[in-house]
Amino acid sequence: MTALRGRQLQAVSERYRSLPSAAKDCGLAAVITLLSFVPGLADKGTALGWPAEQRPFDLLAAGLVLAQALPLAVRSRAPGWCLVLTSSAFFLYQDWGYRPTFASVGLYLALYGAGMLQAGFRASSAALWVAGYIATCAWLIHAGSPFPAKDFVLFFALPAACWLLGAWSRGRLREQARRNDERVEAELRAERERLARELHDVVTHHVTAMVMQSDAAQYVAADDRAKLLAGLDAIGTTGRRAIADLRELLNVLTPDDDVHTASKEPAIGRLGDLVDQTRATGQPVEFIEDYPASEISGLAQLAAYRVVQEGLTNALKHAPGRRTVVRVRGEAGDELVVEVTTGGTGDRQPWHGAPPAPSGRGLAGLSRRVSLAGGKLAADHDSDGGFVVRASLPLRVVTR
Repeated sequence: MTALRGRQLQAVSERYRSLPSAAKDCGLAAVITLLSFVPGLADKGTALGWPAEQRPFDLLAAGLVLAQALPLAVRSRAPGWCLVLTSSAFFLYQDWGYRPTFASVGLYLALYGAGMLQAGFRASSAALWVAGYIATCAWLIHAGSPFPAKDFVLFFALPAACWLLGAWSRGRLREQARRNDERVEAELRAERERLARELHDVVTHHVTAMVMQSDAAQYVAADDRAKLLAGLDAIGTTGRRAIADLRELLNVLTPDDDVHTASKEPAIGRLGDLVDQTRATGQPVEFIEDYPASEISGLAQLAAYRVVQEGLTNALKHAPGRRTVVRVRGEAGDELVVEVTTGGTGDRQPWHGAPPAPSGRGLAGLSRRVSLAGGKLAADHDSDGGFVVRASLPLRVVTR
């Protein structure tokens, strides 16, 4: 029974927090107004200086009670005006010597709201309220209040504490908003980096392949029409693959534009197509695979695909025509090892231009992608003068 009540209270609390601020304020004003006229509770409140002889409660007093409670309905939208109206009614109610009223709670709520929500004229509002309080206390002392002046000074600590608590809450809210902005900015930056990596992987590989294919076509004899057409066909096929990959990436960014098109990230099963595309440029590529594809997570599959793609792209850019070996295998210890070696045993031909370095969007972005999949990336020269890109990825995904 206790657990059921706890869940019910939690549900009510969550439902209340989900309400708009205006609805909460109106509800608060209605509750304070209602309680201010409930027998036994209506006369419980603040009395600054008239404990003995009190003016009979009349229509004017009822109006001042309403004026202390109803302005709370605009506490969030106009905290300054809420404070002015509530405080004015409170001071007049005290000056005229009416009995205490529960509506005086509205003053403290208005002070807290002004401290937390008022954006402009904060110092002016505080100074104006202090002046009104001093004037009220002076009038009550002049009218013969039995309370000594020091009691009015001590009482001032309560409304001041309400305003300061609101100001402290305002600072907390602003700090929370700043942290939220930083978190959103970090998420946007991470998303931009992810998109940049995807665009780099898609565009760089395909464009490099098309450039190599077009360069190779220049050396085909003019009368060898079959080879020329084969080269042009390879360029066209690579271009169509580039368009398809870009379309899949755009579908991820704008999924509502084509709800019938399912965006598919490159999987490890498409490595053969990637190798064939590179071979079409004239690059000698050997493909060796031995792994249990069903045990590889989607994130690891995408990382493996990008490792092979980046390795083949670097081979085309920096070592065209050199033997390239792609190995994808499962190893003991639940690891998937992806390795792209350019140069091969005994092949010590120099690289064309500088070899790839772990900077920019290529290997640097690839290293981050592999680490996000729980793996490690290494890229360096081997003992035979070639270049090796090697990634170790978790083979199995542990589910709980």
